[in-house]
Amino acid sequence: MQLTKLNADSSWMFHFDGLHLLVDPWFTASQVDFHPLFSRQYHLDEQPSVATLRKPDYIFISHRYTDHCNKETLLQFSKEIPLIALPSILKKIAKWGHFKKLIPLSEVSFDIQLIATRQNLVHKAYLITSSTGKLLYAPHGAKLKKGCAADVVIASTLRYDLPFFLGGTINLGLKVAVDLKESVGAQYLLCTHAEQKRAEGLVAVLAKKKFQKDDGVVYLISGDTFQYEMSKEV
Repeated sequence: MQLTKLNADSSWMFHFDGLHLLVDPWFTASQVDFHPLFSRQYHLDEQPSVATLRKPDYIFISHRYTDHCNKETLLQFSKEIPLIALPSILKKIAKWGHFKKLIPLSEVSFDIQLIATRQNLVHKAYLITSSTGKLLYAPHGAKLKKGCAADVVIASTLRYDLPFFLGGTINLGLKVAVDLKESVGAQYLLCTHAEQKRAEGLVAVLAKKKFQKDDGVVYLISGDTFQYEMSKEV
């Protein structure tokens, strides 16, 4: 399994079993949640060009928010590429009238599952099983309701707190990410969704951020690829 980090936020290309899965692409200069006066964030680094990226076999969107489900970025991709997401996210994307094939998780040709978590809708976790291992993708962090096994966890080590009326803790931070890794028996924890951005609006005023590094976490920079294969003993 090859995991390539495409930017400093949470855009990835997963390569496994002969497939290239593009995950949460956000490559425009900024993104807005609801209204610019509420929340607008800007990348500080140059972003990948859609034209130069390898064409994915599928696009996967993990959350409905615009730093994961970014309309301006997604409309740059061929309408022929199948897009995978939960039904609620597909309903949003269907309104754009762009992608010809919108596929719910239950109908995907490879093994991807939504794992139940204890937090609100922000803290989703997805398990991808391939011939070379199991990957748990939980970009905001997660506490699982039921146990599962994974070889690699991708989660944020940034803690991002908002007042309860704006959603509370959005990114759960280092401790929860490490606990998640240990709970699923993973060998590796890769950091994601911890980009240093320029932010504007009400959310930027009220947000509290705490980024922690740990020797047990793999921190990739944009363009880096992490490769994992199960050991023969597994």
